[in-house]
Amino acid sequence: MYASRAAGLYEIYRRYDSLERVPAAVRNRIERDLLRAGFEEAWAATRRYWANRDPAQIALAERDPKHRMALVFRSYLGQASRWAITGEPSRLADYQVWCGPAIGSFSRWVSGSPLTEPENCTVVQIARNLVTPPRPEGRGFSLRRVGVATDQPGP
Repeated sequence: MYASRAAGLYEIYRRYDSLERVPAAVRNRIERDLLRAGFEEAWAATRRYWANRDPAQIALAERDPKHRMALVFRSYLGQASRWAITGEPSRLADYQVWCGPAIGSFSRWVSGSPLTEPENCTVVQIARNLVTPPRPEGRGFSLRRVGVATDQPGP
């Protein structure tokens, strides 16, 4: 649910000028479901974080309530990656998993193969498929799958 939650925070950020302007019902939902702390407590934790990294952020946030809101919301976004990496079970719905174009290429590569089933898609099996040359009768299929034209009929 990370993407929808992040989009929701962005919409709230765009709509309101400060944490104090967020309506009570919306505030309660954010505090309960996302931050799991009150805005004040979340700001205190965020402030501690920036005190060690870039104290100028704190000074700016104390002058600009919108920047303070941005830093508090950003703290949720930043922690979501760490929760995914550590496997924090209480934050499963918040996991932010980074991937790039390689995941799309991998999905295309395994399309139509037994590796599309999660139980078959293990690190060991993927490694075997990468290092073991295909059997002669499977070479055409493998080439066609990556876009190379062959004179063999398709599967």
